[in-house]
Amino acid sequence: MAALTLPRAAAQDSLNAEQQALRSELYDFLKGEGYLPEIDGDGDIAFKAEGAKHWITVSNVDSSPFFVTVMRGAPYVEDYDYDRVLHAADELNLYKTAKVEAYDGFAVIKSSMYLRDAEDFTDVFPKLLEVMDDLYDDFLYEYENATLCGE
Repeated sequence: MAALTLPRAAAQDSLNAEQQALRSELYDFLKGEGYLPEIDGDGDIAFKAEGAKHWITVSNVDSSPFFVTVMRGAPYVEDYDYDRVLHAADELNLYKTAKVEAYDGFAVIKSSMYLRDAEDFTDVFPKLLEVMDDLYDDFLYEYENATLCGE
């Protein structure tokens, strides 16, 4: 499989001191929860949860409130077909709080939020992971059962 290259809204190395402090707090929270976070080459916080790769980005544009995005890789579909991924994403994005984005060869599940401090994030984090995992299951179902024009 080709390397998973996620789109980035902004380079994490251009964070101001407040944004870097928030990223550090989020990193420390994950570490304290037993995850093994690391700062990847893009400056994102990368970690695995239930075997799935996740990333947390802090926008370099917003402060007070900060804009944070959590992404979960969803590249593991049989016989990846971009049109089927788009169809599944379209179906699910109508009513889910996290969103599926389709790319050439892989998909990601994203959830973004504004928050004033790391505590706002830590309060919702366990539920957010659950929602993203459920969406991944729904995504696989929609992908496998996609009926496209011309099929």
